Amino acid sequence: MGDGIETRIEAVRRFNRFWTRRIGVLREGLLYTPYTLTEARVLLEVSRRAAPTATDLSRELGLDPGYLSRILNRLEGRGLITRVPSEDDGRRRTLSLTRDGEDAFSSLDSRSREEVGKMLEALPEGEQRRLLEAMRTVEVVLGGEAGRGFKYSEPCYLRAHEPGDMG
Repeated sequence: MGDGIETRIEAVRRFNRFWTRRIGVLREGLLYTPYTLTEARVLLEVSRRAAPTATDLSRELGLDPGYLSRILNRLEGRGLITRVPSEDDGRRRTLSLTRDGEDAFSSLDSRSREEVGKMLEALPEGEQRRLLEAMRTVEVVLGGEAGRGFKYSEPCYLRAHEPGDMG
């Protein structure tokens, strides 16, 4: 690999173009659905969290609050999410999926799993492992989830208490 920062920048940009094309995020509708990538990601986050707020999603996804508000309005207008006042603070509204929202998310999730499965099945097992390790490396280096907390691939040993453990 070239030494200059410009060469490295171009390599990252080339990879980004390759990957977005490979996983199909530039298509008209994500996974042949009427939803954009951002709408699908919002549905995913709402489905995985207990009573998230727009503020939670904005912070987690790095989305401008005004842009997120427009997305939430569209999803609510389609009958996919509901916003209800928080039990803790009436000024805040928590988000949840409606039955139609759960169906839409389920369809997106199964289509995504199917597409990724096809991509992986096209590779020999050794190449799958190599790809997954490279992806994990990218996450660790850039501070993603693989770089945080407990790593399940590492063994965990339990031992008896020692002096200082309980203090």
